[in-house]
Amino acid sequence: MALKINIIKRKLLHNNVVFIDGIAKSGKIVIASILNTLKNCENFSIRWRYNNYLKFKNFRLLDENLAIDLVLQDIQILMIENCLSRNLNFRKYDLSSVNNSLKKKEYYKNLKIKDNKFEVEKIIKKIKKKKNIIPIMVDDFFPNCTGKFKYFFNFKKIIMMRSPIGIFYENLTKNRVHKQIIGHPWTIGFHYKKNGKKIPWFVDKKEIKTFFSCKKIDRIIMFLNSEYAPYLNKKIFKIKKTKILFLEDIWQNPLRVVKTIAKFLETSMTSFTHSRLKSLELPRKNLDKDYQSKLVFLKKKLNNEQFKKIINMEEKYDLIRKFNQI
Repeated sequence: MALKINIIKRKLLHNNVVFIDGIAKSGKIVIASILNTLKNCENFSIRWRYNNYLKFKNFRLLDENLAIDLVLQDIQILMIENCLSRNLNFRKYDLSSVNNSLKKKEYYKNLKIKDNKFEVEKIIKKIKKKKNIIPIMVDDFFPNCTGKFKYFFNFKKIIMMRSPIGIFYENLTKNRVHKQIIGHPWTIGFHYKKNGKKIPWFVDKKEIKTFFSCKKIDRIIMFLNSEYAPYLNKKIFKIKKTKILFLEDIWQNPLRVVKTIAKFLETSMTSFTHSRLKSLELPRKNLDKDYQSKLVFLKKKLNNEQFKKIINMEEKYDLIRKFNQI
C-alpha cells in the first residue's frame, strides 16, 4: 500500500502575483504583453502546466495538496530564476520575450550574475523587499478551481473573455481543435483511453459515442462547451480579487482598459506602455465590419442547429459584457 502523506503548502516569498486566465484566443497574450510595460512588473511567463495539474486533481489522478504545491513551487522558482535571467524567452519578436519587456536591460545584465549560494541569497532578499508584480499566464484555470484549489482565489487575477463568434471562427479556420484531438506535439491537452480508443480530455465519457460519430464543426462546438462555457457562468464573477476584461473593449479603448488594470495592480503606466499599444495596433478599426464578416462566414459553414448553439453562447456573452463594462 502506498504511503499516505499530507503535502504542506509552501509560503511564497511574496504574494504580488497576478494570473492572466482565459480560453485560447481570448486575448491573454495581448493583455500580458501590455502588463510587461507597467511599472515594477516582471516579464510575464506562460504556465500551461498549471491547467493540467488542476484537471488531473479534478479527475482524482493527482493528490490535491501535491497539485497545489507543485504550482506554488514553480512560482517560487520562477521568482528567483527571473532574477538570474534563467529560462526566460530571448527570442526577438515574441511578445513574451524579455526584448519586449520594460526591464530588458536588467534581464541582460542579470545574465552575468554567478549562480552560487551567496548570490541566490542576495536575490531572495531583493525579491522580498521589492515585491515586483509577477504576471503568470494560465489557461482554463479559475473556472475549474474547486476544493482546496480555491486557495488561488487569494491572488489577483485578470480573466480575459472574447466573443464566442470570434473564438469559434479562430478554431474553425486554424484547425486548433483538430491539433488537440490528434495530440499534436505542440499542444498541452491530454488523452485518456476508453474501449481501445484515444479520447481527448474535453470529451465526457457519456459523449464518446457522439464525439466519434460527429464531424469537425460539432467537435469544435463540443470543445467550446467544455472549455468556454464555464467562463460564461455567473459564478466566475463572484471570485474575489478578479478583474474581468473583454478583448473587444481593449480593441476599442485600450487606454481606458490599461488605466483600469494599473489601478487594480496598484502600479502605473510608463512611456513604454504607449509604445506597446501602438505596436499592437491599438485601438483597432473596422471592428463591426470584421465581426459581421465572421458572422456571415459561419452562417454559410454551419447548419441551422450548429449556428443556433453558437448564437446562444454569443447572447450570453453579450449580456455578461453589458453588465460588466469598465
